[in-house]
Amino acid sequence: MKTALLVLPEGTLALAYDFNAIADAEEIAGCNLLAALENLSDISANQLRGLLYAAAVVTPPAVRPTLVECGEMIRLDTIATVTMALAEAYRLATPAAALAMVPDEPAAAAPADV
Repeated sequence: MKTALLVLPEGTLALAYDFNAIADAEEIAGCNLLAALENLSDISANQLRGLLYAAAVVTPPAVRPTLVECGEMIRLDTIATVTMALAEAYRLATPAAALAMVPDEPAAAAPADV
């Protein structure tokens, strides 16, 4: 499984997503994480923390971080880094999404000036 690296002053986590991790983390975090993945720019603190937890448990380090420990990793100085790493993990988990953005037919060439 492809992973995105979250590099923070306290260490590095390999992040990845699968459906089961998201579903399990929703119960623990108590919020809708699938909806949050679709719009990372407008999510709650609970959703951000839950998404980090879900991504960290797919390929866990020797000791899995708890939900609270994931929340402690998110601070004003790390929030952008965490969000970008989560977006990259989601992109890697959904390669078909990138294909959907490719047009079926190449754009017609503009007529040449004569």
